[in-house]
Amino acid sequence: MHPMMPLDRNFFARPALEVAPDLLGKMLIHHSPEGMLSGMVVETEAYGGIGDPASHAFRGRRTSRNEVMWGPAGHAYIYPIYGMYLCFNVVTGDEGSPQGVFIRAAEPRQGLDVMAKARGMALNDGSVTKLANGPSKLCMAFRLTREMSGADVTGGALHFTEGEDVEFVTSSRIGIDYAGEAASWPWRFLVKDSRFVSRRAARAALTSQSTTKGA
Repeated sequence: MHPMMPLDRNFFARPALEVAPDLLGKMLIHHSPEGMLSGMVVETEAYGGIGDPASHAFRGRRTSRNEVMWGPAGHAYIYPIYGMYLCFNVVTGDEGSPQGVFIRAAEPRQGLDVMAKARGMALNDGSVTKLANGPSKLCMAFRLTREMSGADVTGGALHFTEGEDVEFVTSSRIGIDYAGEAASWPWRFLVKDSRFVSRRAARAALTSQSTTKGA
């Protein structure tokens, strides 16, 4: 695959636990009305669908909000939290198996001035690490909107491309205390030693798996 070509549907049509670490190091691209925005994905979480108590689709829950999760892989699932912020996920797995990968943070590469304006921040060496170091920050920086939920990320304005080979660490997911035992599952993946993650893993396990092995 050409490094600038969008990752294809086959890449996403795998279990979330495979896609989540493989997205680390990949480039998130948005050709926004304000210009091209890009960044390297540095933090993800896997959500396993029907059997995952932390998933919006746990036990087969199907609503107008999460309907996109039940469709084919490679589509954006963007939803609001706290009435004002957004979270960006990518649908994975087989159609009818509502799995997804939560994109938690990215290392900005292009369009930093646009990102800083969207975040209401002055652009300097210190602020760059804070432009997209969290789920809602990322959505604001990359100019993602709720109306983009359902967008095909295997082509079009919003997509992913190949990126860099990285090492990563794993930890438990964040903010899902309601999920019982599933809250401790090591389904959060972070680029090792990245300054751009939302929160460093307190007790993380290093893995040497390559994350740029392609679709």
